[in-house]
Formats: sequence, C-alpha cells, structure tokens
Amino acid sequence: MDDFARARSSTEAFWAFDPFAVVVPDDPRFADIEKDLPREHFGVAAPVHRYFNDPARKRGSVKFAVIGHQGMGKTTLLRKAMADLRPLGIMPVYIDALTAFDQGDLLLPDLILVVAREVISVLSDQGIALDAAIVDATYHWFADELLTRTYATQIEASIGTGAQAGVDLPLLAKFSGRFAASLKTDNEYRKVIRQHAVRDVNELIRRVNILLDGAHAALAGRSQQLCVVFDNLEKLIDRDMVAKAVLAPAQELRGLRVHMVLFLHPADDYAPTHVAASQAYDVVNIPSLPVRFKGDPVDLVRPEAARAIRRLLEARVVLDDVFAEPDRALTLLAATSGGHIRDLLRLARRATELAEPRKVELEHIEAAGRWLSGHRTPLMTAEDWRRAVPIHRTHAIQNSAADAHMLLHSCVLFYDGEPWWDLHPVVRNDPGFARAQLEVDASE
Repeated sequence: MDDFARARSSTEAFWAFDPFAVVVPDDPRFADIEKDLPREHFGVAAPVHRYFNDPARKRGSVKFAVIGHQGMGKTTLLRKAMADLRPLGIMPVYIDALTAFDQGDLLLPDLILVVAREVISVLSDQGIALDAAIVDATYHWFADELLTRTYATQIEASIGTGAQAGVDLPLLAKFSGRFAASLKTDNEYRKVIRQHAVRDVNELIRRVNILLDGAHAALAGRSQQLCVVFDNLEKLIDRDMVAKAVLAPAQELRGLRVHMVLFLHPADDYAPTHVAASQAYDVVNIPSLPVRFKGDPVDLVRPEAARAIRRLLEARVVLDDVFAEPDRALTLLAATSGGHIRDLLRLARRATELAEPRKVELEHIEAAGRWLSGHRTPLMTAEDWRRAVPIHRTHAIQNSAADAHMLLHSCVLFYDGEPWWDLHPVVRNDPGFARAQLEVDASE
C-alpha cells in the first residue's frame, strides 16, 4: 500500500472504505485509535504489554484470549501490540484458524499439531538452525508414530524425497506441512493421525514441548521467544466445537511451553455452551467503540469516540472532500454503527455509493443505515425480538442460545468499562423492535 493516497471524492472513497481490507500497523490506512479512547472502555496495547512485562514471566508461560466481535480490528490492534513487544524479544507465529483447521471438525490434537507445524515452518523460513537430533526425532515421530510407514512413504514421495536422504529442517518443514494439511481433509491420513494422537494427549504435549524447547534454544542467541497467535478462531461458526477444542482443555494447552494468544468471541465468555472463556484464560477485551457509556442517551456520541472515528476515517479519505458536513456525518456514522468498526466502514462505503459522484450528505448515511438494517435484522428470530426488549432496557444478557445467537451476529453489541450490552442501533431502530416492545408491554 505504499502508493495509497487518501480518497478525495465519493468515487475514490468507495474503495478507501473497504471494510474487509487487511490493515497492518505499517499500512498508511492504519489509525492508532487507542490513544483517543479511555483505557477502561477500549484498549489492547496496555493489557497485552502488561502480560509480557511481568518480571516473573517464564518462557512460554503467557496465555490469554483476545475477545471481540468480528470486524472490531482485533487482528490489526494485536499485531500493533505484538510489534511493540519486539524489544522484549517476542516473536509472533500467526495461525489463521480459517485456513489451518477443518472448520467443521476441530479437536485439541489438531491445534497442538498445527502449532508444531507452524513453529517448524517459521524456523525453516528464517534459516534458524534447530538441533539435528530434535529434527530427526520430530520427523520420525510424525512419520512412524503418528502415521504408518505406508502413509509416511506416500508423503515422502509427494515431496520428492525420503528420510533415507537425510532429514534436515527444510525437509521436516515440507513433511510437516503435508502432514498438518491432512488434518483438514476427511481421509485415511487424518483418521490414523487422530487415532494415534488422542491416545495420550500428555504424550502429544511432551513431544511438541521437546520441539518447542529446541526452538527456544535455537532462538536464545537472538534473545527471542515464540508466541503463537491463533487468529480468526472467533470466526468459526460452531462455537460448541471451539469450546470443546480450546476452552474445555485449557489446562492441556497451558502445558505447551510457548506463549499463546487466542482470538475468541464475546459469546464464548458471556453466553458459553460449556466453559466461559474467562474461566479458562486471562482475557483482553476488544469491545465496540465507546460511542456512549452505560446510562447515556441512545443518540449521544461521546467526544472521545468521535475523535477516534475521525482519526480512523481521516487515514483513508480527505473528509472535507468526501462529506458535505464532515462533523455531522461522523456523528451520524458513529451513532448508526454503535461503535462497530466494520459496520462503520460498511455504512460509510454504502453512503459514498449512494452519493457518487457528489459529496456524501446526511441523507445518504441515513439510507445506508436502513440498508445495513436490511442485512442485520433478518438474522433476528421471533424469540430474539422478544429477548431484545429486556436487553435494551437492562443492558444485560443471559447465558442462553438466543443471546448467544444475537452476539454472534452482532445484533447485540458488547461494551466495556463495567461490561454491558445493547442492541445494534440498526436493530434498535427497526420497526420489528418497536413491535416487540409493544408485545412485551402488553404481556406484563
């Protein structure tokens, strides 16, 4: 994005407001909004740094979950926080849950084996020498204990070499890559691997810890320590599967001698199917932007949030060139999005689409709000509408399937400070909610 230039028209702004663009900290579109917001209501860098600055921290001991709705910038904010930790020698290893795992069938051994694969891959890519005995032992563990010799030979043939040629780290990286890829497919390889891996999870962890200890020894000269980041876990649809693979076996995962960060969803903590995330791990919340505090009028936009949103949008467009009334437009975008960052960008993008080639007027943002409502409210069931009324009135949720459903689809938004919840503004302003209020009042 070195050639990125801020948009100066509604036509250009349509692309600048791409809500699904991956923005990394060195991207010119990155906006460090944390500096504008109260730490108790929104903050990632401070708590992340706190965990790694613990003077009693041991190698591989830091384990915590980052919790937030999809589209709240968790990946961007966490990458910024991790980049700031480079002076402490923290070396992140990112694992994308959407591509690394079978999204419909995830088990604890899958996570552990993918950690091994990614660590091997990172060391190989960076040309970091791993003790030859550990390389050899890890290769034969994969090939002879977790697979059968027949399947191992097939993988060796597919990568164009074999163990008889001598095992080095690049070969181990190729072999472990094919090995771990089989965990995503329903084939005989996966059946055999799982059958062997689940027999003794403690033995599985012991084996991977030998590899991790070797990796840390190889990195000691560079004063670095590995930190595995499980990105996009919150996007896996089956939260019950995530609970069984990640939350319930938290004690086993904590046994891995590597720092670990897991991305989870608010529903995993506040409407869990089995174990609440905060009962399994330390938690760093990334809530919706604090456009208002608990008890504020629904149409209020806090000045701190307004400044953060201005910074966010100014990194992408020249506000005076794109919006006819920038200040009022930002306030309306903030209020309509409820502080949900991706929805803020979706609203802005839709408004530019409606306004093109003219500047964006308030009426375009209002129309964008109705458009977003048309995408969000069909996700509400009849039970959801009835539950929405007490949620809005009490700012509290229950551990129920209905509340989890609304959290998962961002029909209900999570805010921090003292944790509280409210309906997404496009849901709250929908006629369906007005009807639900009348029905609830009539039944009381």
